[in-house]
Amino acid sequence: MQRNYKLIAFLAFAMYFLTGAACIVVGSSLPHLVKMYGMELNQVVLLGSAYAMGRVLTVYMTGRLVEKSGPMRVLAGGTALIATFLLGVPTVVNYYAGLVFAFLGGVGMGAQDTVCPVLLSAAYKENYAGSLSAGQALFGLGNFATPFLIGVLLSGDRPFYFAYYILLIVPVVMLICIPFAKMDGNSRGESGEEGVKPLYAKNIFLAYGAILIVCAAYSAVVNTIGLYTSSFAESLGISQSTSAFMLTVYNIGCVAGSFVFVIVLKKAEIQKVLLVNCLCALIAIETALFINKTAVYFVGLFIAGFFLGVLFSVIVTIATRIGYKHISVASSLVATAGGASDILTPVITGFLVGKLGIEFSFSYAAVMIIISIIAAVVLKMSTTEKGGNIDGDAE
Repeated sequence: MQRNYKLIAFLAFAMYFLTGAACIVVGSSLPHLVKMYGMELNQVVLLGSAYAMGRVLTVYMTGRLVEKSGPMRVLAGGTALIATFLLGVPTVVNYYAGLVFAFLGGVGMGAQDTVCPVLLSAAYKENYAGSLSAGQALFGLGNFATPFLIGVLLSGDRPFYFAYYILLIVPVVMLICIPFAKMDGNSRGESGEEGVKPLYAKNIFLAYGAILIVCAAYSAVVNTIGLYTSSFAESLGISQSTSAFMLTVYNIGCVAGSFVFVIVLKKAEIQKVLLVNCLCALIAIETALFINKTAVYFVGLFIAGFFLGVLFSVIVTIATRIGYKHISVASSLVATAGGASDILTPVITGFLVGKLGIEFSFSYAAVMIIISIIAAVVLKMSTTEKGGNIDGDAE
């Protein structure tokens, strides 16, 4: 890989790690933010909602901006916004200012959604899908880094907000490096067959509809598992410490699977990976529910995480290969579908769990996986590796 492409790849992977760490920072420090603001938990948790809204409401516009201004300018802007979020929340101790900073952080995350696929399509032409999987793994490592860092600081009697300032090192390094990374004139989110191998759609609307349904259902699955695993485990009589570790095992499976599929995706057909991984995750969850033993839940969640962890990058790969002429816009549509699901899932599951009990949470996740499988089958039937788009290329 040429030196410039190495720098481009570094910036993309650093952005994945940064957004993984930043998107979980509110949740990881929530009890301490409650004390810092002197407000109720149900109010402070809205910082997470503000972050999600910032991403969902602006990511499509960010995708269009990549095409007009180029990925490096948008990457710099997004990195600066996330840095503003990390600096602003602990420095300006005001709840309403915190909401604004969180919203800006979400806007910055949109740069990861739209820019990183463009950067990796330039840096890894021969293994684009694998590079996105590696990015997803680094995003997962970022998810681990924030709570680990806060835990270390608290154990050493240091303020929790030091973690925000330590994480600032990443965007500062990125902003220093960005001016030295050069993209060719064709790399403005508008690619072609030389950048990303096209996946031709027999029906462009059906293909996009299927992949966006997969994305929304998949996001519902991972959100449900993240929200309810600990409470579900406690409902089975498992201790609090063990139930918390159960979710950690799932996350370890997600990261491990993302790294393994970097290699698998070099050879495997991307649509088959989507379908097979959904099936394997469904079998793992249903087997755990059927046997209903603590040890089996641990194994089942690790296996489910192993196969689910890579799927967001797989979904992005498929969407950007269908819309290969407008990579940033295609990836922004995926982020919008996923982000909307992130916002709606707690509302829907909260209502259902309240009516049917915490035990229904995993059944809901299984239903969402089944929806993903059905949409993946439709996607497989409506796309082909050869030939042109019957309905024309996606604009």
